[in-house]
Order: sequence, then C-alpha cells, then structure tokens
Amino acid sequence: MVKQASLANKNFLLSAEKMEDGQTMVARHALELIAQAATLEVDGVAAMQTNVYDHFPKSLTNIAKTKGVLLENDEDGLNFDVSVVLHYGVVVPKVAFAIQQLIKKNLADLTGLTVTEVNVNIAGLVPDDTNDTLDPDHLFDHDLAKEPS
Repeated sequence: MVKQASLANKNFLLSAEKMEDGQTMVARHALELIAQAATLEVDGVAAMQTNVYDHFPKSLTNIAKTKGVLLENDEDGLNFDVSVVLHYGVVVPKVAFAIQQLIKKNLADLTGLTVTEVNVNIAGLVPDDTNDTLDPDHLFDHDLAKEPS
C-alpha cells in the first residue's frame, strides 16, 4: 500500500511499510518532472505551456517551477494539471488520452504512487511545417485579373 504525505512538507512517502533501512520520500517537484517528461514523449506534443508564475523569481512565489505541470494532492490521491501546445493536425482527444495514460503509467512504474486524475489543457497549436513557398522578394505580387473592379 502506498501512502502520500501532506502537501505541507512537499514530500511523498513511497511506502507505508516500515523499512529496515529507513523511509523513501520523493519531492513534489520530482513528481512534476516525471509528468512533464511523460507528456513530452507523446507524439503530437510540441511543447509545455509556461505558467504565469514561471516568470517570477522563486523567492517571490514558493512554487517549484516545472513548466506546464501543476500537482495537487487531495484525499483521493494525486491530481495533475498539464498545459500543452500541440502540433496542428493531431487528433486532440487521442493525444490528450495518451498524455493521461503515460503520466499514470510512468508515475506508477517509477514511484508506485497512484494518479487519480490528469487534466490536459490545450494551450495552443503550432503548425508542423513552415510555408517555404513564399518568395520574400515578391510577397505582394498577385494576379490583378482576379481582383474585383
């Protein structure tokens, strides 16, 4: 059975069983990094969205700065909010489901902790390719015959 410590100390106890050599704790920031790495592994994810508090110095916020991931712990378990930027043209529900499943799997495999909820926020889309057909010397050339008179 896995037991989770309170958010006050920001560490999570990995095993409720008393171990001979001591206990193993994992920091909140480490769990957020695992979720971030899992998210970036999913095909279709271009980047993680920057949070507003990422722009403030740590001395002002007391929030660990893991880009695009926020962890909350409640009585039901671990809840993650991830904000991503996707490549244009991907099937959004499919990518979001893949993110949710990989975060849950990686956290279970690496720490033994159970994730109860993963909320995926799509912050934006970026095109997969750039338009290389534009000629910078002829940006405003056009066919005058197609314009209305």
